[in-house]
Amino acid sequence: MQSIVKIAILFSILFSFGCSKEDPEPAPPVITFLDAQLSSDKSYGIVRFEFFDSDGDLGLKQDENSGEQEHNVLIDYYEKRNGIWELKSPIITFNVQNQAYDTGDLNLRFPFLENEGQSTLEGEITLDLQYDFNVDTFRYDIRIKDRAFQTSNMISTTELIVN
Repeated sequence: MQSIVKIAILFSILFSFGCSKEDPEPAPPVITFLDAQLSSDKSYGIVRFEFFDSDGDLGLKQDENSGEQEHNVLIDYYEKRNGIWELKSPIITFNVQNQAYDTGDLNLRFPFLENEGQSTLEGEITLDLQYDFNVDTFRYDIRIKDRAFQTSNMISTTELIVN
């Protein structure tokens, strides 16, 4: 009888160790495109998308501003020329007043989202983005990056047409 109890205890111990959960791999955030349009005065593009982060580690603190932590919203800008999309990031435009070229980097930062329990974070983001006023059709490709440097899927906006 004693050997049966010992075997039962041994199996219980082995079973509990065999089923213990390890911390899962960090999961990248997921974003979903909602819509894009020009502002009413056509001075910038407006892009809306949803985000979902299962491990809840989004946003950058104010002092986190170099290297991989410089930006967490990664944006590529494309112009349509003769029916073909051309990557134009960063945007380079000629400033008539200063008689010089201006370079506009579109990558952005969104602030640290306090989440002590590391629970799932989800929400909606609206971005106001510049574009080159000399084109008639453009779009943006967007990704976000979490604190574990996991990059989301990429979304592409619909084409924005300047009339």
